Amino acid sequence: MKIKLNNKELTIPSDSTKLDFLLQGQQLYREQGIAVAVNDEILPKSTWNEYSVKENDNILIITATQGG
Repeated sequence: MKIKLNNKELTIPSDSTKLDFLLQGQQLYREQGIAVAVNDEILPKSTWNEYSVKENDNILIITATQGG
């Protein structure tokens, strides 16, 4: 299945369709400090384990940073 992850095309196995599983497989899953948007819609963290990634989804991972 083809998706976009942070604006890069990626082919993933069809069996890794849950969003949290995909994030873990890409070493992007963190307990705090990230937000996930799928097709320009922010998904609450409580739904990551329920959301099934679909063909051509555009997934954007936003990481919080500190600065001053």
